[in-house]
Amino acid sequence: MIFQHPETTLLINVFGHIPAVHLARLQAIFFERRYKAGEAIFLQGDVARSIYLVAEGRVKIDRVTPDGNQCILCMRGPGDVFCPVPLLDCGCQLGTAWAMTDVTLLWADRDAFNEVARDCPELLAEVQKDCLLEVRKLLSRMESLAFRSVQERVAITLLDESRRQEHFGESSLELRMTQQELAGLVGASRESVSRTLSKMEQEEMVETLRGRIIIRDREKLQKLARR
Repeated sequence: MIFQHPETTLLINVFGHIPAVHLARLQAIFFERRYKAGEAIFLQGDVARSIYLVAEGRVKIDRVTPDGNQCILCMRGPGDVFCPVPLLDCGCQLGTAWAMTDVTLLWADRDAFNEVARDCPELLAEVQKDCLLEVRKLLSRMESLAFRSVQERVAITLLDESRRQEHFGESSLELRMTQQELAGLVGASRESVSRTLSKMEQEEMVETLRGRIIIRDREKLQKLARR
């Protein structure tokens, strides 16, 4: 279901202080849409026809390889743009987007957004900056996969997710993440991640609950992550 146009404050928070005339055009093309937890927002391989912003809730984008392996490309929360690459290259969606919680999204038609962006270099620069930031994150993850143990990668990911939740104004110690999602982020099997978390529990670093991971000793995690 499509709801009302978004408030300009949210668009300013996401795209910065662009000229008022272009901000008004953005407000006219963005709409709200809501999804229940577990719903698919779009599917891997779909033609990308929209740009998305998270207004409330959390979203994850995962990708499945031809041989059936799954990895999580990214997680997004309030104020985040997600999957802007197809917006720039007119390609298909790189993964499937899922609502991790009940989610309110802002979406705009790709062509309508690009029309505004052609007249507003500042807007296009914000989208490009988000793409480049994601490239840096992916390079960091590739480096971690190549040179870090599963235990180190789990510690790094838990600390990163803790900071992300804190940024969203949520608890930095109670992470809303399943073991399967954690495995998708660190590039390891669920079984190896489960064994790693069990060892961390024995050493009183974390506590695992259904759909949640509680950080009990951040200092130990930081030492393990070598940060």
